Amino acid sequence: MRKLRIVTFGCILLMLPGCGNAADNKSPQELLSLSVSGLSGVDRYAFTGTTGIGFGSGSVESKATSFEGTVENHNQVQLKANENDTMSSNVRPLELLTEVQKSAQSTELIESESGNRTAVLRIKANEKLASENWRNKLRSEFSVLEQKMPTAIRAKMKSKQAVAAGKETELEKAWKEELAKSRSQLENMLSTLRVQSDYRLIIDRNKMLPLQLEEQTVLHYKAEGAQQQESRKTVVKFMRQGGGNL
Repeated sequence: MRKLRIVTFGCILLMLPGCGNAADNKSPQELLSLSVSGLSGVDRYAFTGTTGIGFGSGSVESKATSFEGTVENHNQVQLKANENDTMSSNVRPLELLTEVQKSAQSTELIESESGNRTAVLRIKANEKLASENWRNKLRSEFSVLEQKMPTAIRAKMKSKQAVAAGKETELEKAWKEELAKSRSQLENMLSTLRVQSDYRLIIDRNKMLPLQLEEQTVLHYKAEGAQQQESRKTVVKFMRQGGGNL
């Protein structure tokens, strides 16, 4: 009888608030919110990832671009990518996870992939918000190119006429004309842009911190009068500096 009382008492303790797993009785939306706030409270961490792009309905993925970085003082990001990809070289982990939360239309727990240690969420983004986010990203990416290319052109100029103060070379004029044309084409494309984004987020159930975020995005748009489709898959892994889970 004494043994039975001890066992029963232990079971009652497990049901008390504060006992058991931190993720118990939390809705998928709460798990997502807690993982975002949890990451915002981490002072230092590292991350690695890959980005692959596919074109057409078959979405054959090109060679993935890899990147890695560290975060200090919550939001000071140091990042490097193995190729000159402006999207990959501008990854901000907390901003990305916050964007996922803000644009979420539905969030559900994938029971078959979750366990005692991890919770796996499937998140579908609101199409209108996802489309607006991507318009902002693509405009920002274009602005980066606007700033980089004139510098590259001037660096190649060798003639005295090209370096004469206050004079605009034919090359610069041609570049500005092409730039204006490209911006017009971009805006026409963005006016038809429709984006579908889905995410898979793995969360540490005990620490309520993200372990891995996978994004699958499909962009539909018109270019030169024809319907186009582009897919983008990004995987970001979160870890302690020096290795290991957060």
